[in-house]
Amino acid sequence: MENIKHFLFYNPWAIVFGVGIVLFATAGGRFSFGVFLNPITTDFTWSRASVSGALALAGLITGIFRPIAGILSDRFHPKNIAILGLLLGGIAFIGLSLIQSLWQFYTLFTLMGLGFTFASPATLTKLVSERFTKKRSLALSLAGTGSAIGETALVPLSALIVVLEGWRTAYEILGLIIIFIVIPISGLLLMNKKNETSNNTKNIEANEKENPSIGISFKKALKTPIFWTLTIGFFT
Repeated sequence: MENIKHFLFYNPWAIVFGVGIVLFATAGGRFSFGVFLNPITTDFTWSRASVSGALALAGLITGIFRPIAGILSDRFHPKNIAILGLLLGGIAFIGLSLIQSLWQFYTLFTLMGLGFTFASPATLTKLVSERFTKKRSLALSLAGTGSAIGETALVPLSALIVVLEGWRTAYEILGLIIIFIVIPISGLLLMNKKNETSNNTKNIEANEKENPSIGISFKKALKTPIFWTLTIGFFT
């Protein structure tokens, strides 16, 4: 019991698992769209273009609100913003199981896009980076595998539920998984605190120079080529 408590609250690898679980849910939920496209268009006789437009809108919301998500995570802590994002995404999925019109579909996809932006690497990367120095790349890579696992697991699961119970039930179950399973588990893991006296301090920030949370201001970053290279890269 003591070992479990130590892992949850002081071992930095708990953060990696927590971030991975969040990305598992967001990536799996987002990439399940193709599973729902045909049954939704069939039930409502909507065109594929009109249904696909909701996904495009969610992508636009992500592009607009990602910088805002970063600002909010700096101010209110990444964990709080990520949990809020998961909650919004879960509510959106449950709402999608009840839709009756196209405007409701678009509204809920907008909410989902906003939620999954808040629970994205834009907010979560900081949690991992500030806890690791020597093994930072490994930690970030392992956390990122949550996305791939989510796509591999949740998309087939959604397809199976759609076949057996229908698309409404599939959306409802995805929402319930996020709210009642993903949020409690990831929230517990992301509560991890820094332990300055433990043997793991070699993996945690060694000094201020290695701590990515201590860096140049946003105004100064705007003057660096690397900032614009990375920014343009996300839009190409």
